Amino acid sequence: MQDNFKDKAHSWDNPDKILMTSKFSNQIANSIFLYKSDKLAEVGAGTGLVGLSLLDKVNKIYMVDNSPSMLSVLRGKLDTTSKDKVEIFEGEFKDSDIKDLDGVICFMSLHHIEDTRDFIKDVKLKTKKNGFLAIGDLEQEDGSFHEGQKVPHLGFNLDNLTSLLEEEGFIILRKKVYDNKSKNEKNYPIFIIIAQR
Repeated sequence: MQDNFKDKAHSWDNPDKILMTSKFSNQIANSIFLYKSDKLAEVGAGTGLVGLSLLDKVNKIYMVDNSPSMLSVLRGKLDTTSKDKVEIFEGEFKDSDIKDLDGVICFMSLHHIEDTRDFIKDVKLKTKKNGFLAIGDLEQEDGSFHEGQKVPHLGFNLDNLTSLLEEEGFIILRKKVYDNKSKNEKNYPIFIIIAQR
């Protein structure tokens, strides 16, 4: 599989990305009570900016990503303490044997996943009853955000994504646009949806 982030991984953790991910992490921390016994998975974990910021609140986080370069940066961040609480899976979430999760986090990654419904089904299979799915991503855009790079989804229509989650048996706990990303002289709204199975 081609590593689409090979040339970006080493410079990924810039101040802009760190600010973006911290805003999302704060949305989760302010919306969901995380228990010290919780097991979470971050899908599209990249360099671990979101997951590592929540690590002290939970028991374990599985960091899932299909980019070896991004995961290499993540591995370099882990110290003795965090190594005990982080398990890295290189590949697709659907192909992992991760299960019995209390929650799944997916930040700015869902638009890279080809089949959204199948992903939601996978989350349902791999989470416990009452487990949550927290998605942060772009609202529907014109393709300019990725500057010509082909991605499966040019953001999402929030109502359509909500309907899809509900069709798969999730209850919507929170849904809102909470941030804007300025790029290419445009503003791109970023939403969060927190759903419970």
